[in-house]
Amino acid sequence: MIRRLAPLLIAFGLLTALPAAGAAASQFPPGYEGYHTYDEMVTEIHDIAAAHPDIVALSVIGQSYEGRDLWAVKISDNVNTDENEPEVVFTALTHAREHLTVEQALALIHWLVDGYGQPGNERTDAIVNSTVIWVLPELNPDGGEFDIKGGHFHGWRKNRQPTPGSTSIGTDINRNYGYHWGCCGGSSADPASYLYRGPAAWSTPEARAERSFFASRVIGGQQQIRMVLNLHSHAERIIYPYGYTTTPVPPDMVRRDHRIMAAIAGGMADRNGYRPSQASHWYIMSGTANDWIYHRYRIPSFTMELGPSASVHHFNLPSDQIGPETEVNKDALLWFLEQAPCPSAVIGDTCGTRPSSAPAPAVAAWQMRPSMDLRGSLPI
Repeated sequence: MIRRLAPLLIAFGLLTALPAAGAAASQFPPGYEGYHTYDEMVTEIHDIAAAHPDIVALSVIGQSYEGRDLWAVKISDNVNTDENEPEVVFTALTHAREHLTVEQALALIHWLVDGYGQPGNERTDAIVNSTVIWVLPELNPDGGEFDIKGGHFHGWRKNRQPTPGSTSIGTDINRNYGYHWGCCGGSSADPASYLYRGPAAWSTPEARAERSFFASRVIGGQQQIRMVLNLHSHAERIIYPYGYTTTPVPPDMVRRDHRIMAAIAGGMADRNGYRPSQASHWYIMSGTANDWIYHRYRIPSFTMELGPSASVHHFNLPSDQIGPETEVNKDALLWFLEQAPCPSAVIGDTCGTRPSSAPAPAVAAWQMRPSMDLRGSLPI
C-alpha cells in the first residue's frame, strides 16, 4: 500500500533547491581538507539529490541553536511517496569533534545511490527497492563548525547553546534526551563539563528536532522506523541499550528485544571487527538517544563508534585515511540495512505485525553504580 508523503512534507518541507549563499565556510586544518564543512555537506547532498531525483529527496527537520538547518536525506525507490516499507535511520555528528561520522554518512549515501539500477549494484539496489533509508548527516552543525574555527581543531563536543545563569556554552546533545535524563551518574550537572546534560531534558533544539522527526514517522498508530544507527567516533565499538543501567534486561526492556539487539550488534561486529556490547558495559551513560529511542518506540537502536580505537590523531584521521576507514564499515552497514524487513530473524523468529509504537514497560527504580572516572575514556 502506498501512502502520500504529505504529512511529513507539511511538517518539515521537502526541499530540493540549493542552499542560499552565506558566510564563508570554516576550514579544516591542513591535511584534513578532505572533510566536509557544514556548507560543503549541504552542497554535497543537494548535488546527490539533483543527480538522483527518483531515489533521493531532502527535507529539513528543524534548526540548530544558531539557526542552521538540520537536514535529512531520504533514499527510496519511490522517494516522493510514503511507502509501506521498513524504515531505517542513521544519524551523524551528534558530537562536534567527531567529523569522521559525517564522512561515513556521506559514504553510505553514495554506496546506496551511485550506480543505482546498473549491473553490479544488485545488493544495494535490493536495499533501496525494499527499504526507506533516512540519513541525518549533521545533528550538531553549530558545534561542528566551531570545532574547526580558525583552521584548527578545538576538541569541542557539545552544541553552542548558552546555559542560563552560567558563562559556559554548550550542552551534550547525547545526554539531553528524555529517558532517565540526569540519573545514574551518567552525565554532568556542571555547565562547564563536556558531559553537561543541560538544564532540563529536551532543552536543546537539536534533540527536540529529532524527537519531532521520530514522532512524524508514526502513521496510523504504527512507528514506521524499524532500526536506528547513530554514528560516533572513535572506539571501534557497537553498543545498544541500555546505557543507564548495567542490568542486561531491566524491567523496562523486553527480553526478546535484548536478544535481537545483541544479535544485530554481533552481526555487524562480525563484518567490521568492532566490539559489540551493551552500552553500560563500557561505562554508564544516561539521557542518550539510544535509550530514549528504544524505550519510547521499542526500536532496536545502536551506536557505531567508528575506528580507529587508538590513534595519534585522536578523533580526526588525516584526509587520506577517510576512504579506507569508512570502507571498513561498508559490509556491516549494508548487512544492517538488510535486516530491516525482519530484525527478529537474527534470533530465528518470524515476522508478523510490526512492534507496537508504545513505550517499553515503565520502571520505578533503576540499578546504579558509582560514577566512573571518565578521564582517558571516549564518551559517546
